[in-house]
Amino acid sequence: SNNLQESLPAIIELVTAAEDAVESVSLMAAPLIAEPPEDQSDILKMAMDEIEAAAADAQNTITEARKETNAKLQAARKYAPEARKKASSEYAEVQKKLAEAQKKVTPFKSFRKEFQSRVEAKKALVEITDTISAAELEVEKASMTTSAADQGQMSKDEVNAAEEMIKPAQQGITAALRIVEQKLKGADGAVKDELNGMKDRAVKSKQKLQTVVEVLRNQQEGLNAQQIVTVANEEATKAEESLFKCQEAEMPFLKGLEILPAEESTKAIAESENAAAVADKAISMAKTFIRTKLAEAQKFSKECAKSVTDDLSEATKRINETQKKLVQFKQETSERKMGALLAGVIDAVSAAEKKVAVLNEASQLFSSKELEEVSTDTLKQAIEKTMEAEKEAQAACIEARKLLASKQKEAKGADAQSAIAKLQGRLTAGQQDVVKAKKAAAGGDKLIKGKEVIVQEDERMQQIEAEVEKAEASSNPREDLGEERLSSEKVVEMVAAIEAAQKMLKAFTSSLSAHLPGAVPAVKSSLEKLKERSKVAQDKLQAVLSKTKGQREKVQCDQAVKDGEQKVGEVDKALEQVNEAELPFLKGIEVLPVQVAADTIQQSEAAATAVQSAISSARTFIAQKNLEIKHFGEDHSKPAVEALGKLTERINAGSAKLSTFRKDTLDRKKNAQLQQIVEKVSVAESVVKNLDEVVEPLSKEDGEEGSMSDEDAFALCDKISALSKEATTQLDAARSSLVLWSKDIKMSESNKENSQRIQKQIQEVASNLGKANKVSAAHELKYSSKKILSEAAQKSTAVEEEIKKATEFCAPLLEQGGEKFLVQNGAQTLAAVLGEHMRDKGTVVEALFQQIAGESDSKGISKDAFLSYLEKLPETIGRDEVQCSEARRLAIFKCIDANSDDYISAAEFQDMFKRRYICVKGISITDVLEVAKSKTVGKLEVGELLETQGAADKDPATGMTRIECMSLSTKTAGFVTLAGNQGTVYLEPVSQYAAFVKDIDKTLEETSKNTREVLTFMKVKEQELTKTAKGALSTEVKDEMTKLRSSISSAITTVDALKKKSMTAKAEFRKKELAEKNAHIEIREQKEATAVTEEVVAKIQEVTANVKKLEELAKPFNSIEGAALDEFETPASLTDSANCLHQETLELVTETKALIKQQQPKVAKAIKGPLLEAKRELIKMDGQASTAQKTCGSVIESMKKKCQSIVDARYGQVSSALRSDIQKRGITLDKLFEEVGNGEDRISEEAFYGHLQTLDGLSLKAEHCKLLFRHIEQGGMGKRKFLSFLQQYFVVVKPIAVTNEFEVSKARTVRKADIDEVFEVIDGPATDTKVGLTRIKGKSLSDSIEGWVSVRGNQGTPFLQEVEKPFYSCTEEIELMSEFKGENVSYIRTLKADEVLELLEGPRKEVFEPALRLRGKAPDGEVGWFTVRDKKGTVFAEVDDKLYSCSTSVAMTDNLDIKECKVVRKLAVGELFMVVEGPVEEKEANIIRVKGKCAKDDQEGWVTVKGNAGTTYASPSSKHYKVIREVRLQKKFASETAAEPIRELQKDEVVQVLEGPNEELFPPEVRIKGKAMRDGTVGWITLKGENVKPWSPYYKCIQSTQLYDSASSDGAAELRQVAIGETLEILEGPTEDGKELRMKARAEKDGVVGW
Repeated sequence: SNNLQESLPAIIELVTAAEDAVESVSLMAAPLIAEPPEDQSDILKMAMDEIEAAAADAQNTITEARKETNAKLQAARKYAPEARKKASSEYAEVQKKLAEAQKKVTPFKSFRKEFQSRVEAKKALVEITDTISAAELEVEKASMTTSAADQGQMSKDEVNAAEEMIKPAQQGITAALRIVEQKLKGADGAVKDELNGMKDRAVKSKQKLQTVVEVLRNQQEGLNAQQIVTVANEEATKAEESLFKCQEAEMPFLKGLEILPAEESTKAIAESENAAAVADKAISMAKTFIRTKLAEAQKFSKECAKSVTDDLSEATKRINETQKKLVQFKQETSERKMGALLAGVIDAVSAAEKKVAVLNEASQLFSSKELEEVSTDTLKQAIEKTMEAEKEAQAACIEARKLLASKQKEAKGADAQSAIAKLQGRLTAGQQDVVKAKKAAAGGDKLIKGKEVIVQEDERMQQIEAEVEKAEASSNPREDLGEERLSSEKVVEMVAAIEAAQKMLKAFTSSLSAHLPGAVPAVKSSLEKLKERSKVAQDKLQAVLSKTKGQREKVQCDQAVKDGEQKVGEVDKALEQVNEAELPFLKGIEVLPVQVAADTIQQSEAAATAVQSAISSARTFIAQKNLEIKHFGEDHSKPAVEALGKLTERINAGSAKLSTFRKDTLDRKKNAQLQQIVEKVSVAESVVKNLDEVVEPLSKEDGEEGSMSDEDAFALCDKISALSKEATTQLDAARSSLVLWSKDIKMSESNKENSQRIQKQIQEVASNLGKANKVSAAHELKYSSKKILSEAAQKSTAVEEEIKKATEFCAPLLEQGGEKFLVQNGAQTLAAVLGEHMRDKGTVVEALFQQIAGESDSKGISKDAFLSYLEKLPETIGRDEVQCSEARRLAIFKCIDANSDDYISAAEFQDMFKRRYICVKGISITDVLEVAKSKTVGKLEVGELLETQGAADKDPATGMTRIECMSLSTKTAGFVTLAGNQGTVYLEPVSQYAAFVKDIDKTLEETSKNTREVLTFMKVKEQELTKTAKGALSTEVKDEMTKLRSSISSAITTVDALKKKSMTAKAEFRKKELAEKNAHIEIREQKEATAVTEEVVAKIQEVTANVKKLEELAKPFNSIEGAALDEFETPASLTDSANCLHQETLELVTETKALIKQQQPKVAKAIKGPLLEAKRELIKMDGQASTAQKTCGSVIESMKKKCQSIVDARYGQVSSALRSDIQKRGITLDKLFEEVGNGEDRISEEAFYGHLQTLDGLSLKAEHCKLLFRHIEQGGMGKRKFLSFLQQYFVVVKPIAVTNEFEVSKARTVRKADIDEVFEVIDGPATDTKVGLTRIKGKSLSDSIEGWVSVRGNQGTPFLQEVEKPFYSCTEEIELMSEFKGENVSYIRTLKADEVLELLEGPRKEVFEPALRLRGKAPDGEVGWFTVRDKKGTVFAEVDDKLYSCSTSVAMTDNLDIKECKVVRKLAVGELFMVVEGPVEEKEANIIRVKGKCAKDDQEGWVTVKGNAGTTYASPSSKHYKVIREVRLQKKFASETAAEPIRELQKDEVVQVLEGPNEELFPPEVRIKGKAMRDGTVGWITLKGENVKPWSPYYKCIQSTQLYDSASSDGAAELRQVAIGETLEILEGPTEDGKELRMKARAEKDGVVGW
């Protein structure tokens, strides 16, 4: 170490001398190289010699220094390690310096030789430098053109200009690089270094140019992106506009009418669908465009692609929102369409449901639990009602289903099908209810029938029981009469009684078995009881049978034989009748006359049938009795069986006789049939002969035939036709009979001959008939055609006449519109009203007649008197229904005046009150009105006519409507019920119109029927003629038939037209009748309608006038723009006047709407007539009021916008002027507020304007200032609003650069402002007119940096948006700290919940490095996690190179010297010890040793760490950390969780590593700097979760509270109550008052200020 210190200075001195020598050479050569002489002068040579000599000296000095250094370095290798290490380092540095000096001096050693090339290289370098400089200039210019890109998107012109500048810059850089590359090939030394430097400059310029190109590429992308986004927004706007058209189209549906008139509804739906289709197309086009452009955007740069995607996503959101609204609109349109389409169906379904509800109510009785106790009469009434209701409900359901089916074809689409399905579901549910009710009624009916069955069966059972008792009685001998046993007669009677009883029992049991299965429980129970009774009766009969067995068998056997003999006697008697029947054939006459033979055969067959019947009956009886007798005792049965056997033999003999007789009869029958066939052929032959005689005249010459009249010809043709038909009939009958006869008999030779003979005879007759027909056919066709044409013509004429009569008959309805019937209805209404009036006044017809006629007129009621009376009558008696027009009054007079003498006589007046009724259900005639006191005087039958003169009245006891009348058929007079108290109608009024209409229908139906019959007749006759002529009808006949048929077809059309006209006329008459009936109602409703609307009309007129005034008042102001607006003197006062007029109009509109709302209930239920018109008029006027309100609002809104334009123009100007004044005067905002407000808590308008007038360079009209003042705050400007006006804040909405100067061209970027970053305005906003940018100078709240930022780009892109000054309200307690971060951070205080904090700086984010956590085992065995380094960089533990771990067992000795030491103890593998001295190399032993302290027991000693053979016994441990700061040992990895601590690790403790160290990541922490409004304390808080929320100075009262005059509630005076929902603006606070948090506030409602 000492040697080094002694030798090093000398070496350093030598090196310094060498460096100085080299530097001296460089200085000598520099002038020559910089400015070389033009010629080779002596001075130049001398200088070169000096330079080369100096270079040689410098080289010698360097060589000497290098030698000395190498020698010293060799000696240093023998130094101790530390000294050697240091010497090596020092000498290496010296050698480095010498190498540098050598490098510099080498070029100068041959300076003369290289001088010229250096000079030329220097010149070349100058040229290259100029080229590169020129290229760099072009690159810089190109770079400057893209500087605007730092501020945002460049314009298209700017991009084009920049691209033009890039071309020369690229050419210059390329040329410079090419020259440099050429020069570098032959350059070396310093020239090469300089060329490389120039190349680096050129490459950097090229890279800079590439950056410019990239910027331009990005800018071009930006332009493309802007274009895409613009078009996308335009497409979205088109879609939105198309939706607006949809909203216009649906306006008719939004006027309050649920169902529009059909025509209007159809039109509105069509317009809505068209508008929806257009909107659909617009949305589809917009979506397609955006989808295409999104794909294109993926080719842009990442940032640009994201920007475009975001903007297109916004446009997509707009389109999707529009589409969502369109879908809703289409759904509503579909529903409206369905409503219009299914309106009638819905009504029909609703009507059906009502009918079903009535049915359910009627059938409710059958669901009763006590149904069995209900009387039969009640059940029958309920069933009757249910069945009637069921028919009506079923009919309504069927009608609704028909309507639904008809609409189903029109309804298309899922919505329509869904609506129809719902209606079908409702109908199905209704029909199911109908089925249930019908089933319930059927159950009731079954119960009734069951009860009736019980009564009937009980009666039958009683009869059976009586018969059984009779049988029992007859089985017992009358001992009281001395009768010991029953006589045979009595036994017969007894058996008969028993058989009768058994027969009745059998029938009874069958009846019970039929009724039991379907019987209701109660009925079933009764039937079971009856069944038990029948079993008892059967048992009794069985007992009687057992008791009388012997007697009964004997008597029955005797009776059986007796009865058998009687049956056989009947057979014998029947055989006698057979003998009598065949007598005519036994008299010897072989062939009887045809009719006699037929009659005899008929009688024989009848007799044979009677015999067969008697034989069958006798055989059946005997067989039956044989079976019965077999079961009897042998004593009685044997004789009886023998007797019956003999009778059977007699029967068999009779049967044999019958067989013989039948065979004989059959032969006789065949002969008779053959005889009948011959007879028929003979008749046919006779008829044909007769036909030949009749046809003979037709075979003569045409001249003779032509002389025959048509009548004779027609008669002759008829006769020929009749004879021909008769002959044909006879021949056909003969043929058929012959065929049948041939089939029924066996064909013997004689029969064959007969058959052939008859067939031949038939053929001859048929041949003769054919000849006769052939002769008559042509003539018959001719005359038949004439006859048929004649008949058809007559029928056609008759039809025309009938149609003419029908037309004339219908004229009163078709041509006159039923006017006379309408007049008759009016007369009847008058009579009815007068009748009720007379009844109410207790007067009679005669008195009323006299009253109308007057005392002086004896002729009756004159026309004038009647018309005058009728005109005043409605008002006189208070009955509107007799109110009518003057023409109608005159028509009624003429109707009553039957003899047309212009007077109504007493009889005519009496006749007016007479009315006729027809009985529709049989009813009694009684003598008095009250049914309870009346007696029946007669009965009316259905269809009987009655006449009445008085009005109907009600029976007070029963509520039935009754009338006094007389039967026209029986002349019986009395009182008759019109309708029962359950609604049954007995009498219906006879209407002349109804009778007339009925006659019309009948007449037209008959006419139609007759006309069609004629047409059918003509078709049939034409077919007959065609058949007769075999298709060869003459043209003349065909034409004539066609004309007639056409005429009849026209007649049918005429009749059908008459029927249609009749239907139309009837419908029109019903309308007229209803209109006449409701005329008085319409008149009354018209008055009511006028009363409803007249006041509203007046109000609407006032509203309209006010709107016009307001529009005229505002027009001069609303019609100006720009400079004219700036020059307008009185915007504030004009706005005030307009607002007053607007308020007045709004009050009028409110009154109008309230009046409309008040009147609407009066017409709410109106569905037709004047009240409906009034209802519509109210809706219309309500719309007018709303329109007026909107118009006024629009005018006022326009004025507000104009005023806002003035305010916007002055706002920045005034605030900037005030800020400049503050800076100029060096005062605070609080001081300025106090100064302007004269110490008050609010600044008045006058004070504000007065202060502004004092500012230099500010010119402001008084009313413009007033507008500005009101915009800031109405009713006085508070401190908060004043400060807000001067303290402008902007938030970044799009990333933008912050620059150091206002002018963009000169500005330098400070940094980029991030989205959501807030800037406080220091200066501006100001506009850079050169580039069209609005910019502010602001201070960032996040890091307090100041600079200029563009508010809006020159293309309109917003970068900043103005916001209120940020305030936050604490939602929980938060610690307020002194600094953002660092060692000097200290706690200030805790902010309480609801405290308000004014944002001064931030939000700022602190990002943390990952902490290191380690899991280890402490010396005491505790295992856990602890922090090695925390997130702020603080280290708590580290690996210590003094801590060693034994890798091999080794001894610890007490001394360093290995030879003289003693072993202290043995260290085991893994044992730890701390090095306190060393390591020391023991050279003699060639080992390394350290002195250590055992971690286990603190023993100290020397340990060999490396042996002489290289074995390592111990080394520094990487698995143990030493604690250097106290740190917590925890059970879990996360340090900031609430993990359970184990203990504190103390300093110097050593922990064994089990896991880790692992990184623990921490999220960044966001902090803000703020000022507490409560006490002005300033500090930093950390934002976590939602511990703060944005604060507004406006509070809403959520619980009623008091407003006090001072901050402390103690002793404070109450100003007023603050109601729930009131809004208050905070002026001071919030501050604490005990446990309360209080604030000073101003009520928005009335301006009252208090705490």
